[in-house]
Amino acid sequence: MTTAPTATRRSAPRVACPVCESPAPQEGRFEDVVLHRCPRCDHCFTDVDSLAHLGKYDTEWEALHENWFANPNVSLFDLVAQTIADHKPDAAVIDIGSGRGELLGYLRERNPRLSLTGLDAALQPELDGVEIIRADITSADLGDRRWDVAVTLATIEHVADVGTFAERLRSVLVPGGLAIVSTNNERSIPYDAARIFRKIGYDVPFVRLYDRHHLNHFNTKSLTTLMERSGLRPLRLHRHNIPLAAVDMPRESTVLKLGVWGTFVVGRLTGRTFFQTLVLENR
Repeated sequence: MTTAPTATRRSAPRVACPVCESPAPQEGRFEDVVLHRCPRCDHCFTDVDSLAHLGKYDTEWEALHENWFANPNVSLFDLVAQTIADHKPDAAVIDIGSGRGELLGYLRERNPRLSLTGLDAALQPELDGVEIIRADITSADLGDRRWDVAVTLATIEHVADVGTFAERLRSVLVPGGLAIVSTNNERSIPYDAARIFRKIGYDVPFVRLYDRHHLNHFNTKSLTTLMERSGLRPLRLHRHNIPLAAVDMPRESTVLKLGVWGTFVVGRLTGRTFFQTLVLENR
């Protein structure tokens, strides 16, 4: 007796994790954004090849982040300044992905002894007393220049090739130099809430967090893994939120604002905050 062939179940497509290079199955999608999650380091990322186009950092993008630009994270700037001061008060510092230069301006006022450099491909104005390099860190020709401290705040999540980014971050540091890396924490309470709301039909927070501009969604494990693979040694991890006023959301939505505030409070109490800042040493 012959039997009908058994149907073969098609497995979800897998893409190499940009952090640890393990095969990562697809986890979900919306529009042309296809998300994958690595079973080894738990890193979540967008399959860049799935995107119809990459996000542009233009005036339209700036308008969508009005609150973010209007409310700089001064408490984070203070943490960066204190970390630099404890390491070397007259340090040479490069801010990678310096944007509008808010951190550089803060550091200039806080400590005029610092030698400051800002590196960004766009949106960077002229700043008194600060060297400006308009380039992308993954392709910039910096020769043999080295800095005592390299800072990168809310930048790495926008980068597709994070492996090269981490290697270049280390390459611009002197031996024993510090790297200060800040990014979202994808395993935080706000991200959990966004995923839950999406399941019940409200996907605005989810789409905003996982939009085409955010290509990599780090958790504390995947961020540490990436930096260690590049040769940087983790010294300490700071868990924190951003200013509530800096969250871009519909102005008329009081309920949504209360919800975000609630996730920030629970995140602080549980240690699963929206943001993370990792301090590392170039060993």
